[in-house]
Amino acid sequence: MKNLIIAAVLLVPAAAGAQQNIKFGNLEVNPFVSMQETYDSNIYLTQTERKSAMINRSGLGVNLMEKLGSRYDLKGGYNMELLGYSRATETNNAVHHGADLGFTGRMPKNITVTVEDKWKQTTDQATTELTERAKRVENTVSLNVNSPLQGKFGFSVAAQHVYNNYVSNNPTLDREETQVGFDLDYKWQPKTKLFLSYRHGILNYQTGFTNDANFDNVEVGATGQIAPKVQGTVKAGMQARKYDEDLNDAKNTATTAQYSAQAMWKPVEKTDVVLLAKRGNVETNYGDARYYTSTLTDLTITREVRKVKVGLGLNYEDVRYSDKNSTLSATDKKRADENASVRVTAEYNIQKWLKADFAFIYKDRSSNFDNFEYKDNTLALGLKATF
Repeated sequence: MKNLIIAAVLLVPAAAGAQQNIKFGNLEVNPFVSMQETYDSNIYLTQTERKSAMINRSGLGVNLMEKLGSRYDLKGGYNMELLGYSRATETNNAVHHGADLGFTGRMPKNITVTVEDKWKQTTDQATTELTERAKRVENTVSLNVNSPLQGKFGFSVAAQHVYNNYVSNNPTLDREETQVGFDLDYKWQPKTKLFLSYRHGILNYQTGFTNDANFDNVEVGATGQIAPKVQGTVKAGMQARKYDEDLNDAKNTATTAQYSAQAMWKPVEKTDVVLLAKRGNVETNYGDARYYTSTLTDLTITREVRKVKVGLGLNYEDVRYSDKNSTLSATDKKRADENASVRVTAEYNIQKWLKADFAFIYKDRSSNFDNFEYKDNTLALGLKATF
């Protein structure tokens, strides 16, 4: 299979490059293939038993787009990724699949209805040479009905259902999450709008794990041109969560401040500065902790020099677990981690349809539990062809 993908990368573009998008009537077909070779100095992300490996990631897939008249669009896609490790191949090698299907309809008064279904079969990274990868199936279905700005005001209603099923081990994380809510928009400036968002959520675990809960998210923010030369979205709010059952000394109610920001600043031509920031809750089954609060900041600076885009990235995440863990500490303390990373990247457009990339990433985790600390270096070279 690996040789087949290499041949596809090297030979197919010669015939398909002139076509770019392959069309059959109104149907657009966009196949792609990719290959990446990575050296990883610490594949199990441990402090005491560091193991290195070469990793091959080979992928192929196709994206489809069909126009059904002037009002309706139908899109879909499929991708497959093959992971090949030079160490402990039976434990580390894996095949991942992904598929998606979407429909967009444009109704009277510019109302847009969008339905999407995204499915993937993936695995979690192995933690030792003897531990099999945890296989997981995730499916996300979403519905959005959007009425754009009419004068100063607009609105949308949304619903989403996410299903997680751990096929092999760790069934305590099998769960469903449903969210329904709305967004209200207000045109503040010609290129900027303010919004208010509300979501009510229901979290349901499939086993006896006592993390079933209801929660409410309320956020306010701005999107569009949020400052001179700065485009993006910023929002802030809170989540109020209530659990259905008791779990030892863990609290049954929690209120967490949350925010997110995604902004791009162009100080000069061909130079982009992108800031990502997010604070929110993430599900976990670590000890008595029902969730942890992640506060993430990521800064990326890229510069185009002819056909090469070079980049520098900095990432920092503060992780705070919600409850104490008496099984790992005589002091009965809450776990707290700090994740930091630095990355250097480069992308080279060999042809319009063929791109090469390079990345070096250094990761460092510190924790108040020493057994969770690690350092890791990865060096990757990749090639991707999109027709």
